[in-house]
Amino acid sequence: MGIEQKGLQGSATTYHPTLNLLDIQQGTKAPGSNESSQDLSLLAVLPAGAPAFPQLNFAGLPNFPRETNNPNLDFTPIIYPSAPVAEATEVAKPKNKYEATIKEQIGYLDDEAKFTPHTKDALARDADKYPPKRNEKDGTTTYTIEQFGLTDRDQATDQKGVAHYKRLVTITVPDKADSLKDCQFEYQDRQKIDEKEFTALVARAQKRQVDQSSAADKEHKLPRPDDIAFYTHGIRTGAEGADFQALALQLTHGHSVINVDWKSTPPAEEKVGMSDAYAAERKGAAQSYARFEKVLDDTIGRIGADHTDMIAFSHGAMFDTRYLQHRKDSHAPMLNQVIFTHPDVPISVLPQPDKDGKVEPSNRLYACVAKTTHVIGSTEDLALTGAAYNDCEPCKSDNFLDQLQEKNRQMAIHARIGNGAPICRNLVAGCGGTYVMETIPAGRKDSKKDALKHFINMHGISNLINGSDKKAMLATTRETKSVEDP
Repeated sequence: MGIEQKGLQGSATTYHPTLNLLDIQQGTKAPGSNESSQDLSLLAVLPAGAPAFPQLNFAGLPNFPRETNNPNLDFTPIIYPSAPVAEATEVAKPKNKYEATIKEQIGYLDDEAKFTPHTKDALARDADKYPPKRNEKDGTTTYTIEQFGLTDRDQATDQKGVAHYKRLVTITVPDKADSLKDCQFEYQDRQKIDEKEFTALVARAQKRQVDQSSAADKEHKLPRPDDIAFYTHGIRTGAEGADFQALALQLTHGHSVINVDWKSTPPAEEKVGMSDAYAAERKGAAQSYARFEKVLDDTIGRIGADHTDMIAFSHGAMFDTRYLQHRKDSHAPMLNQVIFTHPDVPISVLPQPDKDGKVEPSNRLYACVAKTTHVIGSTEDLALTGAAYNDCEPCKSDNFLDQLQEKNRQMAIHARIGNGAPICRNLVAGCGGTYVMETIPAGRKDSKKDALKHFINMHGISNLINGSDKKAMLATTRETKSVEDP
C-alpha cells in the first residue's frame, strides 16, 4: 500500500514544552485553592432590610431603624452622637486559581491557535445552558463551556476503575480576537459525576453540534457534526494542562472532546531526574490503561464507534495503541478515525513485515480498527530521538567505532513511529495508515522555545478530522510524495 504524505507546511503549529519528553516546564497553580469565584460584596452578608452600612455609636453598638412590628423594642433614642462611617470599598475578586498554569499553556501556542471557521460555534456550544455575557465597556464576550472527561488521578495504584468528571471554564473573547492567545481562560475545579450524568452531558453536546451545524452557513457547517472525539495526552502532564489541550482542540476542529486523562505527574511535582521520570511515566501509563479499557468500551458503545474519533499526542498514542489492539482482538466495531500526532510509539510495537515487506492482512492494526488512520510525524522531532536514545543499552566494547555502530543499531531498533524515517512510514502504511510529514516552518527552526519540535499541530488535526472541507483547512499541504523520499 502506498503512502500519501500530506505535508503540513505553513501550518499553525504549537510547541508544548509542558508535554515533550526531554525539557519540560509546567506552571504551578496560583494560590488560594479554596477561593470562590462568587461576589464577596459586603452587602451580601447584611440582614434583610438592614441599611447597607449601619452607623456606629461610641458604645460600639449599631443603630438600626425602629422595629415597628415589635413594641417592646425601641431604637429611637440616640444616646451618643454617631461616629463617621468609612466609605464602602470594592472587595477584590478572588484570583483565578489556575491562571499561572493556563497562561503558561497559552504562552506555548503559536499560529495554530488561530480561530477556524468552527471556533464560533464551538464557543457557543453550551450557550443555551450558560448564556454568553456581553461587556460593551470592555468590548468582550464571555462564554462558558462545560468540559467532561475520564480520569484515574485520584485512584490508588492497586485500585480499579476511573472517575467521570465535568469542569466549567469561562472564555473571555475580545471583539477583535482571532486566536486563542487573545482570550482569557478561567477554570473552576473539577467535579466528579456519576456515569449517568456524564452520558447525558456527552449526548447533549452531540445534539447541540448537530443543531448548530444544521443552522450554519456552508462556510461554518461542521462536517460529521454528530462525531465526538477522545483526546489522550502525553507524559508529564498535569490535570489542567490536559484539560486545556482538550479544550484547544475542541475550539479549533469544532467537535466536542472527551479528555482521557490518565495519571501523569507534571514536572513541577517530580522528585527524580529526567530519565527516571520518563521510565516512571511509561510504566504509569501502562498501569492506568488497565483501568480505562472497560469505560472506553462502554462510552464508545453509547456514542457509536462510527461517530468516534480518537486523537493522541506523544505517549498518549502508546496508550491508545494498547486500546486499539484490544479492539482488534475483541472484534469491536470500526472507529471513524484515529489521529496520532508525534507519537511516542516504538516501531517494535507494530506488526512487522515478512521477508517480502508485507504485513498479513489480519495483522494490519490500523486497517482493522478504524476507517481512517493518520500518523503525523517529523524527522526534526528531537524528543522522539531522545526517547529512542533513552532505551538504548550501553555498549560493552571500549572501542569508539564499536560503540558508535552499536548505538546506531539500537537507535534503529528503538525508533519511534513519529520520527518520520522511511521505516516508520512503511510500517504505518503496512498497517493501513496514512503518514503525514510535518514540515517545521523556517521561522521555528532556530527557536529556543521550540528546540525539540515536539508539539500538537491543532490546525493540522482540524484539517484531517474535518476531511475535504477546504475552507476549514487553514494549513497548507505539499504534493503527495513517495515513501522513499526523505
